[in-house]
Amino acid sequence: MNDIVKIVIICLIFLSSAAGQTSDLVFSPINVSDGLSDNQIRFILQLSDGRMVFKTSGNINLYDGEHFKYIHHNTRHIYPLKGYNGFYRIYQGKDSLLWIKDTHKLMCVDLRTEKYVPDLDIYFKKKGFKKSAEDLFLDSGKQLWFLSSGRLWKYNSSDFIDIKVNHGQLQDLDTQNNILYLFFSSGEVVCYDLKTGKKLYSSAAYPSSQHDLFNFTSMVVKGKNGFYQLRNGSKGGFFFFDAQKRIWKKILETSYTLNTLAVTKDDIAYISCTNGIWIINCHSEQKQYFPTLKKVDGSILKTEISTLFYDKQGGLWLGTLNQGLLYYHPSRYKFKHIGRSGFQSEERGDIMVQSFAEDKNGNIYIKAGAVIYHYASSRQNDKLTLIQPSSVPLEILRKLHNASTFTGINNETAFLKDVRGWEWRGTQDGLKLFYPEDKKEKIFYTKDGLSNNFVHAIIEDRYHNIWITTSYGITKLQIDAVNKKISFTTFGSDEGTLQGEYSNGAAFEAVDGTLYFGGINGFNTLKTNHVSSEKLPFKPVFTNLFLKGEKIEPGARYDGRIIMPIAAPYTKEIELSYDQNFLTFEFSALNYQNPSQTYYRYQLKGIDNDWRETSTGGRNENRNDGILTTSYTNLPHGAYTFLVMSSGNNRKWNGLVSELRINIKPPWWKTTSAYVLFILFFTALIGAGIYSFLYYSRKKLEQNHREDILLVRIRNLIEQCKYLETEKENYIAQTKLQTVQSGESRNENRADEMFLAKALELVEKNLDIPDYSVEHLSRDLCMDRTGLYRKLIALLDKPPSLFIRSIRLQKAAGLILEGELTISEITEKVGFSSSSYFSKCFQEMYSCRPSEYAEMIKKST
Repeated sequence: MNDIVKIVIICLIFLSSAAGQTSDLVFSPINVSDGLSDNQIRFILQLSDGRMVFKTSGNINLYDGEHFKYIHHNTRHIYPLKGYNGFYRIYQGKDSLLWIKDTHKLMCVDLRTEKYVPDLDIYFKKKGFKKSAEDLFLDSGKQLWFLSSGRLWKYNSSDFIDIKVNHGQLQDLDTQNNILYLFFSSGEVVCYDLKTGKKLYSSAAYPSSQHDLFNFTSMVVKGKNGFYQLRNGSKGGFFFFDAQKRIWKKILETSYTLNTLAVTKDDIAYISCTNGIWIINCHSEQKQYFPTLKKVDGSILKTEISTLFYDKQGGLWLGTLNQGLLYYHPSRYKFKHIGRSGFQSEERGDIMVQSFAEDKNGNIYIKAGAVIYHYASSRQNDKLTLIQPSSVPLEILRKLHNASTFTGINNETAFLKDVRGWEWRGTQDGLKLFYPEDKKEKIFYTKDGLSNNFVHAIIEDRYHNIWITTSYGITKLQIDAVNKKISFTTFGSDEGTLQGEYSNGAAFEAVDGTLYFGGINGFNTLKTNHVSSEKLPFKPVFTNLFLKGEKIEPGARYDGRIIMPIAAPYTKEIELSYDQNFLTFEFSALNYQNPSQTYYRYQLKGIDNDWRETSTGGRNENRNDGILTTSYTNLPHGAYTFLVMSSGNNRKWNGLVSELRINIKPPWWKTTSAYVLFILFFTALIGAGIYSFLYYSRKKLEQNHREDILLVRIRNLIEQCKYLETEKENYIAQTKLQTVQSGESRNENRADEMFLAKALELVEKNLDIPDYSVEHLSRDLCMDRTGLYRKLIALLDKPPSLFIRSIRLQKAAGLILEGELTISEITEKVGFSSSSYFSKCFQEMYSCRPSEYAEMIKKST
């Protein structure tokens, strides 16, 4: 009987502690409507880059805070693992491989390609492990181990440890300080020295009489000073092995199965089970059991929690058996939401919370239409009590009335003059700010950071922050005291704000600093000292690339080439052709806690001169989904580096920068080789042009020269013809004169005529004799050389040598016109020693070459 009483008391303690804490644990559901492949969650893991992995009954789901990506498998991807009898376990190795164990089977996902590895037996052989693996393990140092024929092999090593001498089946292992800890189904931990391979000691968690209670499954999590272990059999047990003291401690025992274990850095253990979860402080061993869970919409969920995970941002993920995921973070729901169900009203229509007031004792009064409520809040619950107006102090009634009857000008909905003297005016389309010092006004919209353009109320808190309620959500404005820069922080329903509109002027600050915001069918409270800024633990992850609006898949070909050989999170460099220059980048800050409180700084080096900042992130500027999506169009070819930083609502950039290098190739006509070819081509073209110019210029000069020579020759020929005509006329005239005067001078000239005839006869007779000279002629005429010279000068005005040459040349001209002899034959015929001399003398007399004479005479006639 005493045992039953004790059990009842313990259960009451658990239930009371759960009731005291349930209001603090508010979970957001994530299921198939949000993109999850199916609602049966089997295992949860966080990758080293911060993304979440959810193994469902159907698929592996990769989650970046907004998008789910599925990885499908078939029978080729399943490797038989006959030594494993447990349920789903997932390990991430150092080489971006994800190892998935289930009862008697093993699968492996390559995260770089986001595909399952086919034919694992072939894969193992290529890696040097040619034995058949019966089980696979991964220690906390990400070292992979294989179990085969009673031997434990280290992956990529010939080292092994023989464990056949131990009792039971190996279920888990881990390493610490060069010691290998092996956990068997018998409840024993057996320790080996990794350097020598020798067994050091063994220690059992429970006596052999309890083997059947905990011998079926095991899950080990490494702690600060030892190892935490979940064990299941006919019962469930939670144990701790102190590695220094080499002793076990049982922390929890249940009559039902304990599914999954997660332990925080502070040694807070979270355990999922058939109904709800356990939260245990492993130092004080204080236990809290939550058989039911509260969702953000206020509904209560009672179901089996198949798995859970505590992430590096301090969030708790729960996987249910058939209702998807649940997520909780202690800083997520900053606003307490008191909905319609808390009001004692029989009206079927909407309840509009219009104003708040506080009396000297700190009591809060709420006006909702014609009804007044007293509001009391405690850790356990929130209570609204309907009170009669007659029992409300007049001062409170006056405050409630004045706060609910604000009348602005020009459709203003709210007004505030802050501690700086700035004047804030809410309107139905934006928030106006008037600066009295410089008489300037500025207006803010959703694109600047407002939750919604319809402003309902404005209030300044004790920290001089400005709070704005809108038709959808609440906005906090922080003003930098130095540069007066205004920063916007938006809060939506994910943080607990109303899903409907707020009321005009329904904003109030209590003496203790609590803020109250009234609206349709409810109100919010916020303790401003609880609004914390969490540092994001991961740098932004590159999640997607869009080319001209088309999503680029890893390994797929676009325009004949693979743009991303591996998945986006592992891609560090992208090479594109010159016409693939319309790009959209997508990054995730992995802010699971408050995605709408995500801010980004980004810069494309080579295009942006400075950092750009944004808070909208998503494709819809009115909704911040925590994803950065930014586009660059018509980028010129060249090398770029895209830099991204992220921050929570504190906007403190922690220096974790993600880099993505982009190389846009130039078109072929702008490559270095093309430029070289162009230079060579144009050089050759210019050379050919210069050569052609010089060639044709030379030809032109030669042609002009020939034409000039021809003109000179024609001119000389004409002059020669004129000369011959003149000579003929003079000869005729002289003949006539001689005939007239013949009677008078017959006696004088007869001797001269006879002399000339004799001389002409002698020369013509000796034309073919080249050596016939003046001496020969003077001797044949019986005269001395001087007398002959004087005689011919007197009669013909020519010396004897010229007389002889003229007769030779005249004879030659006649022979040329006859055309029967060649120039060489004529040269010999008329007594010239060489053709060149003949040609020279002929040109001097007739102004043309012998070969041209006949043609010239023909043209002149």
